[in-house]
Amino acid sequence: LKNKLPFFAEICPMDWALSFQARGNRSVQAIFLAAGVGIFYLLQRIKKSRSTFLDLDGQTETEDAPEMEDLEVPGAKRQPWGSGQVRFRRKVKLEASAAAAERDVHLPGKQRIFMKTQGCAHNNSDSEFMMGLLQSYGYSFVDTWQQADAVLVNSCTVKGPSQDSAVNLVKGARDRGKPVILTGCVPSADANLAKSLVGVSMLGVSQLDRVVEVVEQALQGHHVSLLSHRSVMPSLELPKVRKNQFIEIIPISGGCLGNCSYCKTKHARGSLNSYSEDAIVSRALQAVEEGVTEIWLTSEDTGAYGLDIGSNIAKLLHKVADALPEHVMLKLGMTNPPYMLAHIQSVAEVLKRPNVFEYLHVPVQSGSDAVLRAMVREYTRAEFQRLVDGLRAEVPEIFIGTDVICGFPAEGAEDHQLSMDLVKEYRFPMLNISQFYPRPNTPAAKLKRLDGQTVKARSTEMTQLFESYSTWDHLAGATKKVWFSETDEKRSQTVGHTKSYAKVVVPRDDKLLGRSAMVHLTSATKWHVQGRVV
Repeated sequence: LKNKLPFFAEICPMDWALSFQARGNRSVQAIFLAAGVGIFYLLQRIKKSRSTFLDLDGQTETEDAPEMEDLEVPGAKRQPWGSGQVRFRRKVKLEASAAAAERDVHLPGKQRIFMKTQGCAHNNSDSEFMMGLLQSYGYSFVDTWQQADAVLVNSCTVKGPSQDSAVNLVKGARDRGKPVILTGCVPSADANLAKSLVGVSMLGVSQLDRVVEVVEQALQGHHVSLLSHRSVMPSLELPKVRKNQFIEIIPISGGCLGNCSYCKTKHARGSLNSYSEDAIVSRALQAVEEGVTEIWLTSEDTGAYGLDIGSNIAKLLHKVADALPEHVMLKLGMTNPPYMLAHIQSVAEVLKRPNVFEYLHVPVQSGSDAVLRAMVREYTRAEFQRLVDGLRAEVPEIFIGTDVICGFPAEGAEDHQLSMDLVKEYRFPMLNISQFYPRPNTPAAKLKRLDGQTVKARSTEMTQLFESYSTWDHLAGATKKVWFSETDEKRSQTVGHTKSYAKVVVPRDDKLLGRSAMVHLTSATKWHVQGRVV
């Protein structure tokens, strides 16, 4: 034992070790005491070398919460979702008590999540993917954030009010002690805003397949940020929890090729990044096997699909329509005019198919070429009209909806009147009317804004114009095939759409969901047609 004393000098305070060496020949008892002290300090040093440890109350403590990018071992291949195993800590003997039972709620996968989604169909699809991943890992979902163990907010940055709503929800939940994760376009587009939300974890739009990791870290009290943009988008094979079990929303691409002066979404989603045709078809067929009866293709600009991979939207539509069974309907989402102009004939051919809704959403934003140039929309009023006229000539009953921004900084009274005239001429069945909201760090935000009262007056005038004309009166008395997919609980109605996407409501009958039926249309309102199944 005397020969081992230099070892204790390495792990004990120097004065203690020297003291024991000086008295080593005088007392064997002192040597044993030195051994005990040395072992104690060795254990303390080992314990301090760990960045995370479990205390006797079962609580996890850390010296520094790591960034999510640091959580993976360099060079290691991450396990696919659902195939990993949960690794448990070494057991710590604790006395049985009610407190021990309560701690079970802190095990990964046991918690309740509140999911709030804002914005477009792409955002809704992202939320469905994230919920699918969380559910596959054992998490459950609740209807209010007050009931939840963690809050997940999928945000939209298109308009100021929608962003403010997301940020207020995040702050409110955080200030009441909830672990909060902000995802979607808001944190991805505005790094400064993300940094300002202290105590909130962040997840970028290209990183949604790592939502389980971020949620688990947040529940352990860590605040992590995963906002770097990945060139490879999340797989379309991820599990989903669909908002509507009969509708599959498939993002066909992310980002766009435009540079609109007012748009913040480009900052979040980046440039065009298309999924392969085969990946999209495979996802659609998988959804059909799971009972889906409608496939919605979505993107920031569906018309630009494939230009980065040597394909195009017409080829994709034909391929998906060919693959789908006859009873499954296909619906194309929003497109900007420039890239769709080259495919009027071929897209019209697809829209005529019996299992494709005759529907297209084409935002015009303004009827004035001067304003369109200031917006950097990359098309003219005449080109927009050529697209709409061309599609209506080929598909006479096609539903074409559009968007208008009122009060853009470059808009004068004559420009506003040109937009009004365009709406009067085409009588769009769907018109999304927005007042201009300057988005931070966009070129349009630097322009001098119009007077608030002027913007409000123009928005009101456009709204009154839209409400002044009938939309579906021509359908009253007709009998049409209708595909049903929704329930209006409040009015006790089952909701469906005709091939030309007129909204049809009938008395509630849940047996109609996921099916089609012939419906006699009895009356029409501005927003829908009422009928009865025949």
